[in-house]
Amino acid sequence: MKHFTIEEFTSSVTARAKGLDNTPTEEHRQHIEEMVTLLLDPLREAWAIRCAREQLGTPRLKVSSGYRSFQLNQAVGGSATSAHCVGYAADLVPMNGRLAEFKKFCREWLAGRDFDQLISEDEDANRVPVWVHIGYRNTSGQQRRQMLSKRAVKNAYTPITA
Repeated sequence: MKHFTIEEFTSSVTARAKGLDNTPTEEHRQHIEEMVTLLLDPLREAWAIRCAREQLGTPRLKVSSGYRSFQLNQAVGGSATSAHCVGYAADLVPMNGRLAEFKKFCREWLAGRDFDQLISEDEDANRVPVWVHIGYRNTSGQQRRQMLSKRAVKNAYTPITA
């Protein structure tokens, strides 16, 4: 794991506040490492090239939500089938604040690659997300290559169109 740490994937304000253990099992830790090595580190490196070329600022990515124990996932209102619970998903925020550009970049970069979901989460009226969810595999191990948007107002998932 070149650009991310296991601590980033397990840190949770909610878990600390509620006294929940968010330690991944060995299997879930392996999933995190697999996802980072095969998908997120290469994505981050390609994002760095884009940031340099287009003068977008730092390419650093913050993991706003990574691994979630089932108890933590329930506490934050996550889906019962969330890939976060098995170490196969991360919600990312570009530290340069370029969420619209990052969403577009992820769509382009993921095209033709193995992944499960890209979800542009809680988009505003201009289709700019609050974070970008990247799932490597779902809880069944599948890679469905879904690209979805979730509007903040409608709270419904739709295919990404812009």
